[in-house]
Amino acid sequence: MAEAVERYPLGRDTAESKRLNEQHKLIIEIVDGAIDSSIPLDRISSVADVATGTGVWLWDVQQALSKIVNSSARYFHGFDISPAQFPAAPDGIELSVQDVLTPFPPEHRGRYDLIHVRLLVTALGESEFETAVRNMLDILKPGGYLQWVEIDYTPLYDPKITHHPKAMPMIQSWTRYMDQNNISRNAPDVVAQAFETAGLVKVVNRPFLVRGREDIKARAQAWQLGFWSTVMPLVLQRTGDASNGGVASEKAKEIIGDLAAAFTEGEVIDVRFGTVIGQKAK
Repeated sequence: MAEAVERYPLGRDTAESKRLNEQHKLIIEIVDGAIDSSIPLDRISSVADVATGTGVWLWDVQQALSKIVNSSARYFHGFDISPAQFPAAPDGIELSVQDVLTPFPPEHRGRYDLIHVRLLVTALGESEFETAVRNMLDILKPGGYLQWVEIDYTPLYDPKITHHPKAMPMIQSWTRYMDQNNISRNAPDVVAQAFETAGLVKVVNRPFLVRGREDIKARAQAWQLGFWSTVMPLVLQRTGDASNGGVASEKAKEIIGDLAAAFTEGEVIDVRFGTVIGQKAK
């Protein structure tokens, strides 16, 4: 997955791990929980989290499922292309390095009742989503569920949807970066199509708004500011809008300063989430 590593704009250090853990708390509130309500929890004995990062989703799910009676011991496994953010020896959770674009080891095939994956939009090109789905389908049990949460960036391209003028430099830089790097504008739709093409059944693409949610407004603003602050210097270099790291840092500081000013005036960038659920035929 060398191409995906080059496309991926975020780091894997301690600061980024902390940001990911805070992001997790917000996302599960936006999408109404770590596991979609349509998935029967009493039938889950083995769980995989692909692109697990810090393993925070897996840990939360382990705690939640421990409260539900099950006839057999549960098994939890996290996969990621890099071990850099793996926590130290999490109790009851196995972790291993795995590229989602290559087949999983034979011992995992047909093993999992639930596979979760989230936010690979900046790591995969649109043409790679189906490959990822087929590889995960191979390790899913018949009747098992695949749940994929992604971001929908189409509002950033819609001229009918307005944003604060001070947010526009960030939006313009980010959408230019997306287009130059084949990042999907509407990843939930691409994922849903990949599910159907791969043969998953009962596919549902459930949308969730961020803008307009007053209950999470301040946290959403902090999340958006943190994300774009992190990626903007690299974005400016990769789009050719900055000739070197020093210039990129200065330009990014100005762009993010304007974005912060827009947030103080009530702006929330209109990005949306989609949870796509599908079941492997029995």
